[in-house]
Formats: sequence, C-alpha cells, structure tokens
Amino acid sequence: MRQIRNWVAMAGGAALIMGCQDLAVTNPNLADRERATRQPTTVETLVSTSFRNWWPVGHGYYPAWALATIANDVTSGFADYGQLEPSAEPRSAWNNSPVNNRNSVNVSPFNALYGTISSVNDALTAMDQGLSLGDAARTARARAVGKFLQGISHGSLGMLFDQAYIVDEKTRLDTIRKPQLQPYKDVLAAAVAQMDAAIAIANAQSFTIPASPWLYTAMSSADLVRLSNSFAARFLAYGARTRAERAAVDWNKVIQRIDAGITTDFSPAGEPSVFEDNWKRLLARLRTVGRPSDYGRPSYWTIGPADSTNGFVNWVAAPVANRAGFQMRTRDRRIQGPAGPTDPGTYFVYNKNDIFAAARGTYRYSHYAFTRYGTGTSWQVGPLPALTRSEMDLLKAEALIRLGRAAEAVPLINKTRVANGQLPPVTVDGPPDGPGCVPRKLSGACGSLWDALRYEKRIEGYGVDGTISFFDARGWQTMPVNSLTQLPVPGSELEVLQQANYTFGGPGGQSSAPDPDAEKCPAVLGRCP
Repeated sequence: MRQIRNWVAMAGGAALIMGCQDLAVTNPNLADRERATRQPTTVETLVSTSFRNWWPVGHGYYPAWALATIANDVTSGFADYGQLEPSAEPRSAWNNSPVNNRNSVNVSPFNALYGTISSVNDALTAMDQGLSLGDAARTARARAVGKFLQGISHGSLGMLFDQAYIVDEKTRLDTIRKPQLQPYKDVLAAAVAQMDAAIAIANAQSFTIPASPWLYTAMSSADLVRLSNSFAARFLAYGARTRAERAAVDWNKVIQRIDAGITTDFSPAGEPSVFEDNWKRLLARLRTVGRPSDYGRPSYWTIGPADSTNGFVNWVAAPVANRAGFQMRTRDRRIQGPAGPTDPGTYFVYNKNDIFAAARGTYRYSHYAFTRYGTGTSWQVGPLPALTRSEMDLLKAEALIRLGRAAEAVPLINKTRVANGQLPPVTVDGPPDGPGCVPRKLSGACGSLWDALRYEKRIEGYGVDGTISFFDARGWQTMPVNSLTQLPVPGSELEVLQQANYTFGGPGGQSSAPDPDAEKCPAVLGRCP
C-alpha cells in the first residue's frame, strides 16, 4: 500500500487502520495530496495555518473545562464541555464509551492534535524530499515552525493521555500494518526531541516569522528558540502523574530550559472568528447585568487561602454537601480592593449571586468572578497570554525549592506577589505571620514558602491556559480523591484498534488521585509537615 500521509488526520489515526490491514486498499485523496505538496505555497500554508488547530486544547472548550474543574481551579454547575460529571463529588470514573455524549473531552484534543501533526508532517516530508520554498531562510522557517508544532502537539498528547502514537515526517505509514500506541513518557521524550530539532534549525538559519497566521505574534528565529525551550520545560515538569513522579523530574534540566526560554510573555493576538480564546471568554462571560463570570467561577480552593477570616477554614472543614459561597476578606489586591471586601480586586471581583443550580451541589458556589482576561472583546482581538514569564519564574521557583535552593526561589515568588498582589514579601520561612497572612493553611495557620509558591502560581496562572492547573494539581497531590489524573485514549479509537476499552478515575480505578495532601513540602522548609 502506498504511503498514507493523511492517516492521522482522520479520526485521530485509527479510522484507516482497518483499511491498512488490506494491502489492496488505496487512498483516493493521495494523488491530489501529493500534487499539493509539490507546491511551495501550499506546503508553507500547511505549516503557517496549523498553530490555530493546536490552540483550542488549552484555550477552547475541550479538555480545558473538564480538567480545570477536576483540579478545583474553576467551579461550575453547568454540564457543557463534559465538566459536570468528572468534577462532581464524590468523584466517579470517566465514561470512555464511544457513545458518551460528553466524549469530546478526550476525542476533540486527540483528533485536533493529530490533525496538526498530519499537516506539518506533510510539509516536512516535502521539504525532506528536496522541495525549496524559494530561499534558505524561508525554507528554514517552515521547517523550524513545523518541528515546533510537531513538538507541542506530541507534548500535549503526552501530558494529557496515558499513551499516544508517535508520528513524525519520517514515519512510513505504508509499512505499518497496525500502528502502536506508546506510553506517555516516550511521547514526551519525542516531543522534547522535536523541540530540540526546531531549536537546531532556528539556530542555524536566521529568519522572521510573520504574526498571522503563523503563531499570531511576529517573532525572530531567536524568539522561536526561546519559546521552544519554555515549552520543553513544560513537558519535562507537567508530564508527571503523581507526587512521586513530580519529585523525580530532572529539575536541573527544567531550570536550564527556563533560563534559555522566553523573556516576555508569549501572547498571540486574536482575530475575530479566526483566532480566539474561548477559555478566557467563558471565564469572564457577562450575559446579564450583575452576574459576571456566569459560566464558571474561581474555586475557593484557588482563592480561599488568601482569606483573613475563618470563612475558608470553616468551608474546608464542612461536609462537602454543606459547603456554600461566602465572602472573604484579604490583603491580596488581586482579589479585593483597599476599600473593603466588596471592592473589586485587579483580577477577581466579589459578586453575591449564586448562579448554579443547588441541585447540582452548593459546594460549586462561588461569590467571586474573574475579570483579568476575557472581558468585552479582549478574548478575540487583544493579546491572549498563553505562556507567561510568571509561569516560568514560578516553575523555576518550584525547581529551586526541590533542589534545596529555597533562598533563590524567594525573589521569583515575590515578583508577582509584591507587584501584583501588593502583599508583603515572603522569606524562606514563608509569608509574614499575623492576621493578614496570605496564604494560610487549611487549618488557618500561616502558610509556608511552599504554600506561597503554589498559591502564587494558581492566582497568576488563572485564565491563561485551561490545562496547567490540572497538571500541577496531580503532581502536587491536591486533587480530590479518585479524580482521574490523565485521559484515556478515546473509546472510539480503541474500538478500531480492536483493543479493550478502559478508563481512569473513580474508587479503586486506574489513575485515580489519592487522598489530597496539599501541604506536604518537597524539601525541608519552615511551617512544613
């Protein structure tokens, strides 16, 4: 059978596997596809338009809403986008049936990521076969961005799914009788190698990347090198499924990548109806006056540690079914202004309305709305932060704490804590003790440096990428017991592979989160259990 380059673009790859087992089957689209990939303009377009196919994974509906609510970063009482069932307490196993009407949580990202991979693989194959796009710089640009997109797609697959296919431009699909799923660690290793390939190409040839439709922000080849290193840092750290795996990360390598990474936020510019951030839009959605964030709201697990009263302490201590919204008081100016508890903060605002149905659990209630990103039309026209310098600073701070270099982590935590939160700086012993301590432990005692780091990362990262809080929560062991910690390969894919269906989460299930132990420190620090 001839090579089928569009294999992974169809139903995530498996839709053609059964056909591939019959060597007489041909692909009727292959001739047109091969003609198209002989055209320089078409090949360049395959690369330049693929970033927007990757984008919705963390900035759209699936799987961001399900994962962020599982991680208790966001709370919502709506069923849309597959978030209601997996975020219900007590947790249950994910329904991985092909006929589950919520199955887009794992089907959509699986298909979208392989669609991106398929497009850039076609382009890279054409260039490997000698196609020039006009000059060395232009060809190098397409090759480097193609490898970058290949890498971030495999990286997303490796962070999200327990296993996936590794498919690059050298994969000869015509010689594969039955493609094999590879464990997530191998997928992540392949992603890092692909990022390094992008880096090598960009280091060898200078070029300029236009904004639209490439990465929706203009950058140089040196900028792409930095961005690739920052994404590689994500893959190295966020791939961990458990506290033990997070501890075993090579944190020195993470620091090396961060130090070679971005120096300013990566914030693509939106284009209405073409390139938008629906994650940010729904976080800040206002359809009725007086009801901001009327789709999903900041969870008290995210903002509650800033509470100076016993509201959060009592909320945590109450049975889940008895929890309800409450008003906080805090010194963190991102949550509350200086005039009092109803004075809007710079990121969050108090709103007394309970906007979710009580029948779905009052524990989902929150009296706070989000206003930092996504208001008005900013989600479709303005800069859309996707990977920020503060995320990298705080990830480096985590690495330094884990390596026994906590004093070096302090200024990185204080960057946003002091400038944005207007909070007193932390020391290696944590935040200053007293009635206004931020953050506090679940007991109400003043928190440690580890508590301050995790709080800062959740507050500063809120609204940036809908998947990061999930990756952090599983590695920090903060998710509710029996939450799923990764996504299974979609049931429809398993059917075509003729493999048994499986799933994650729920009591006694595979990849079910253990009892949370949020305040256990990974190093010797003051105020740590």
